[in-house]
Amino acid sequence: MAALVATGCTADDPDAPPPPSSSPSTQASATPTPSPSASSVVVKPERPAEMDDDDAAGAEAAARYFLELDSYIQATNDTAEWEAMSHQECEYCTNRLEQAREIAERRDVFQGGGTDVRIVRVYDQDDTTGIWPVDVEVAKSATSIVDASGQQVFTADAEVTQRRVEIGRRNDRWVIVGVGLLER
Repeated sequence: MAALVATGCTADDPDAPPPPSSSPSTQASATPTPSPSASSVVVKPERPAEMDDDDAAGAEAAARYFLELDSYIQATNDTAEWEAMSHQECEYCTNRLEQAREIAERRDVFQGGGTDVRIVRVYDQDDTTGIWPVDVEVAKSATSIVDASGQQVFTADAEVTQRRVEIGRRNDRWVIVGVGLLER
């Protein structure tokens, strides 16, 4: 898994599971696949109609929607919409995508992590770059990751963070340029 660095458009990420063990199993046996419990089923957030607008309301809706997609991609590995909204230079976007893929590859089960996003401030669009900076408060419920043998390999308590989402338009679609932690 790629290391997260808090610079530019990156963010420290407490949801990153520890790296997988590199020691291969020498015993061939059927490994039970953990089945998600009712509390671990994650529903894809509904795409807000305001995302069709190319103004501050559209930027606000797109920022909220993108951050709410995070737990969904971690739990399902359905990353198409995340990828479509991620700018190629957004390290936060890439790191979260890599984690979702690793969880799926290892056949782990991501549980919890429900996200509530509150818009704190939408800044004016930058005339030069076309980017809308949007400050948000992200409340994330407790998270755990269970491996294929049923062992819990990662946990994180519920937390609230302040983030800045930098968002622009490309080909009439919203694209996330960066997500970073804000100092309190």
